[in-house]
Amino acid sequence: SPLLRLAAAVEYGDLNLVLPSPLNGSSRMMIHRAILQRLRKLAGFLTWDSDPYLVLTKAGRLVWIADGYMISDAHPYSRAIDLASGETLNYMRNSVKATIDAYTGETNLYIFDPGDVLIQAYWRLFPTLFKPASAMPADLRAHARYPETLFSVQAEMYLNFHMRDPEAFYNRADLWDIAKTSSKQGEPASPVTPTYVVATLPGEDTPEFMLIIPFTPANKDNLIGFMSARCDGEHLGELVFEQLSKQNIIYGPMQIEARINQDQNISKDLTLWNQQGSQVLRGQILVLPIDNSFLYVEPIYIQASQASMPQLKKVALAMGNRLAYADTYDQALSQLITSLGGTQPAMQTADGQPAATPASPQAPSGITSPSSGASRTLEDVRDHLRRYRELSAQGKWAEAGKELEAIQKLIEK
Repeated sequence: SPLLRLAAAVEYGDLNLVLPSPLNGSSRMMIHRAILQRLRKLAGFLTWDSDPYLVLTKAGRLVWIADGYMISDAHPYSRAIDLASGETLNYMRNSVKATIDAYTGETNLYIFDPGDVLIQAYWRLFPTLFKPASAMPADLRAHARYPETLFSVQAEMYLNFHMRDPEAFYNRADLWDIAKTSSKQGEPASPVTPTYVVATLPGEDTPEFMLIIPFTPANKDNLIGFMSARCDGEHLGELVFEQLSKQNIIYGPMQIEARINQDQNISKDLTLWNQQGSQVLRGQILVLPIDNSFLYVEPIYIQASQASMPQLKKVALAMGNRLAYADTYDQALSQLITSLGGTQPAMQTADGQPAATPASPQAPSGITSPSSGASRTLEDVRDHLRRYRELSAQGKWAEAGKELEAIQKLIEK
């Protein structure tokens, strides 16, 4: 009505609402457009994750997905923990996932944890507000993932409660820490943040999308275990814990960083770039489980002092005692595979012609040159890796996972 349009124009300071326009009786004004503000108006009794993410449906629509937590600070016999938002809680469940259409604002709340007694009470109070998880469209359900905030809280709890022996727990004999890393040289190390990766869990033969975080013993830097949350299909919400043998020392992220700093070529480059006018930034080391071992990936960026726009300069890869360092991930992976027994592929010039191969040092006696079969395997690995990147960029995670599986089978030959 004209009166309502006038009131809206005064409230929001927009004369277009009262001037001649295509508005009619069927027009609607979307007032609470910010994702989190909209969700808090609809269900303020839930705590909403601060990091909603955007997905693309099969119909080509953009939809936001946000995680809602049912929290409390009054659960009996439960340890309290502080969230980054300042809230203190001792009960937390990822009870609800919300979807918001980016164009129409249509909002749906789906209950993903019907076993939560608190959300059951609210469901009885507001029966039309919630829908069961089975009602979520399949193309949106495929993008549901384990929330990082809940995972971080569970990882913090697991540092103590992984101990099953009562005596060890009482004496705090086997405390763990979240693995640490440092992004700038000279700065104190900070705990790594959980990372979404596509990897294959021990005992599985299919790569999957998961959230992972590594652990170290208290006051030590070697790796002692990791925790992962599965996100694919029917496995959504499953937590997997892997404890490594204490007999074999496995490098942790800080030890890998120390090895990178001690490498002569890398140290020279870091010193050169970290001069007046520029600054070196170290990306967080990714710890990827691969066939009973771990692959460490660290990107190295350079940033001008007057412009905060980091540029990827180098990539360092490490596995066991092997270290690779190159301009791109592809090149570093080729170096690493070569050091593990393969051969480095032929380089090409800008016009696509094979470049002259520099003379390599004489191999020690007793070591034979790699066969043509190993070279062919390496080429196949590069082809699968290229297709994996293309499919990942398109959001085709299932097909991208098959490419990783093919790479693993080639490496195991």
